[in-house]
Amino acid sequence: RETASLLGLEPLLARKPSQLSGGQQQRVALGRALVARARVCLMDEPLSNLDAQLRQEMRRELRELQRKLDLTVVYVTHDQAEAMSMADQVVLLQHGRVEQQGAPRELYARPATTFAARFIGTPPMNLVALEAGRVAGSEVDVALNGAATMGIRPEDIVLDDDGPIAADVRSAEYLGADLVLACAIGSQHLLVRTDGQHRIAAGQRLRLRWAAPDLHPFDAAGRRIH
Repeated sequence: RETASLLGLEPLLARKPSQLSGGQQQRVALGRALVARARVCLMDEPLSNLDAQLRQEMRRELRELQRKLDLTVVYVTHDQAEAMSMADQVVLLQHGRVEQQGAPRELYARPATTFAARFIGTPPMNLVALEAGRVAGSEVDVALNGAATMGIRPEDIVLDDDGPIAADVRSAEYLGADLVLACAIGSQHLLVRTDGQHRIAAGQRLRLRWAAPDLHPFDAAGRRIH
């Protein structure tokens, strides 16, 4: 009963499992681990069957409980938002092989491979092919020695009427606070995330700029160049 009270389940003790919501069932599973005095809990995609709003609520709730109870939790998920928002350390796997391990901020700021770059972030990092030091199919110079691919986050691309980079807007996705533009530079396509107050439509030509420190160099095998 003490554990049920801690997890906010005391009013539900008389109910059958089928009468519990998805979030309540997750708390019951955690309660079983606590009663067993488990030192480590394994959660294998516990939120995958919940709707989007309940997933957000349960992410916060599980994180708060983990901290309050000082539990070590190994949490398996295919949802990068869950991994980034809940973890102290993330181990990113592809085909059973570790792509990168580190704190969420580290994976976001310095992805070790193009796979990690694509997986972490919404929208994902742009990966742009380079040819002879330029964005493929364009006249845009990129000073990344030895790089076959340039990575840049959509939010690190800036709209600037005097910017050196010309881009054609293919589509515009209005998301309220943000506007996500699908743009073409030469033969390459990339996403730009900007302020939702901008009024931009497909077919417009924009001028862009980016800063050298925001560029991520990758070699032909998809590994980060340090």
